Amino acid sequence: ASVGCVDMVCKNNNSTTLLMASGDWDGGLCIWENSTEEQHDDDAEEEEEPTKKRKKNKKTYSPKSSSSTQNPKVSWRAHASQMSGVSWGNDVQSQQSCSSVITGSWDNSIKVWDVERQDCLLTLNGSRVVSCLDTSYHSSGVVATGHPDCAVRLWDVRTSTKNTGGSEGAASVVNDSTLKPSHKGWISDVQWSPTDPYVLASTSYDGTLKVWDIRSSLPLYTVRTFPKEEKGLCLAYGGENGNVLYTGGSDCIVKQYMCSSS
Repeated sequence: ASVGCVDMVCKNNNSTTLLMASGDWDGGLCIWENSTEEQHDDDAEEEEEPTKKRKKNKKTYSPKSSSSTQNPKVSWRAHASQMSGVSWGNDVQSQQSCSSVITGSWDNSIKVWDVERQDCLLTLNGSRVVSCLDTSYHSSGVVATGHPDCAVRLWDVRTSTKNTGGSEGAASVVNDSTLKPSHKGWISDVQWSPTDPYVLASTSYDGTLKVWDIRSSLPLYTVRTFPKEEKGLCLAYGGENGNVLYTGGSDCIVKQYMCSSS
């Protein structure tokens, strides 16, 4: 099935092993494991290629890529419909970033999975399709989701450590709150700020970029990032201080915006 979402994390601190989670359009979830050392070896081999040989093959030469076939470490059916978001959790202080993964789907649900046992720890059933998902860098288990009804929703998916054996967690530790709908179209991506625990950004098929402070139900800023009839499709924070926003859309252009610190 087509892959709909991907997220990657280092297995341990200072580890050369990367874990990747991918979700497909059939609701399947795959966990992959790869070593960065293997990639470095491939790069070294590429650098050793004779210069004359490169010049000879100038017209057909292309950079070598690690495209060897690899099977997932584990895989299972996570949702009844297309997966639209997957995250290991961005919280840099979490010591269990690889033990669980959070997923969202067109089946209207958000789930927390124990990766080792492939058990569902928590299921939140909403009333709308989940079109995108991201987790906070600052608070483990705090999730933002986007939806076709133009709303951004916030969830607390932290579950009790006493829940084992695939139990679905206590409802008392789950909180769903909705920011006031401000977009005029399907929300295609949401991203938490890596520097401010209260700030997140969203983009939409309405062609706008919005920056939110979750302590308010209204957006802080709204920017028309794409011409009329064009759609906002994805966004990402970047820059040394996490103060740059990049957006991409149906106009085939990636745009950069500086985020004010005030």
